[in-house]
Amino acid sequence: MIISLFVLMLIFHLAHVLEEVWGSFFIMDSVLGLEWFVVINGILWCVPLIILFFLIKGKNFAYKVAIIYAFIMVINGFAHNVLTLITGKYYRGFAGGITGIGLVLTGVLLLVFIWKKFIIIKKL
Repeated sequence: MIISLFVLMLIFHLAHVLEEVWGSFFIMDSVLGLEWFVVINGILWCVPLIILFFLIKGKNFAYKVAIIYAFIMVINGFAHNVLTLITGKYYRGFAGGITGIGLVLTGVLLLVFIWKKFIIIKKL
């Protein structure tokens, strides 16, 4: 279940970047430009692919790093939605809220399942 949730979060992450491009996320427009935004996010998307490889191999450290990734994605998704509600600005503002909901839900579920896995391991 953990690997399935992790893959689902990777899909939401990629969709999230595409949504930010589609909605002209303000950082892309005013700070980085489209090319650098895509390059940086492409690199950042490769990091969890490496984590996934080690999760599939069953390496314990990968679960710990996956916790960090899931937590970051939960905060990211939550922030997009809260800031969109506060500012009332989605397009050319805080685009990313639609997929942000998926990041929050899968991230929280992933954190719960990893937490349960480590609790069960400690009890054995």
